[in-house]
Amino acid sequence: MSQLAALAPLASALADPGRLRLHARLVLAGTAGLDPEALRAEDPATAKQLGRLLQAGLAELSEDGTRAVACPGAFAEALRPAPAAASASEQTPEAEAVAQLFKDGRLTAMPVRPARRLALLEYLTRRVFEPGVSYGEPEVNIALRQYWDDPSALRRYLIDARLLTRSADGRSYRVAAAGTAAA
Repeated sequence: MSQLAALAPLASALADPGRLRLHARLVLAGTAGLDPEALRAEDPATAKQLGRLLQAGLAELSEDGTRAVACPGAFAEALRPAPAAASASEQTPEAEAVAQLFKDGRLTAMPVRPARRLALLEYLTRRVFEPGVSYGEPEVNIALRQYWDDPSALRRYLIDARLLTRSADGRSYRVAAAGTAAA
């Protein structure tokens, strides 16, 4: 699953202003949390809002169900890299070269060598985007900004390498069909 796909349920759960306010209250309450029954008594809609936050993994109930607390690691968990399929000793030289370009999850340099740049761009495409999903420009920029401060340039590199395609009207982007990447 791409990071964008993993973050979507969290963002969706916080898209409603009422749920966002409730989540903020839970965060500010810290480990003491809030009493779900008191929240329901304040406003019946709060029960539904709390349910959505629980479902998205942004909140959890204490074992006895008397306290609702925010899950501070929800975003970190969604952004955590997927376990590597191969062990470090089995990594290809290309994969090792790409890994050296990152520090604390951020890209430190854009490779000049075409083969290394293509390997990086292929990695980012696999990591960030789901095949078959259409993304708007703001979504693409948000996804790429987590890796590089200039998402427009990174987006252009992905298009030039034929890893992303842009719609004719320029409003949406998709992962290019397999086998169309520039060599």
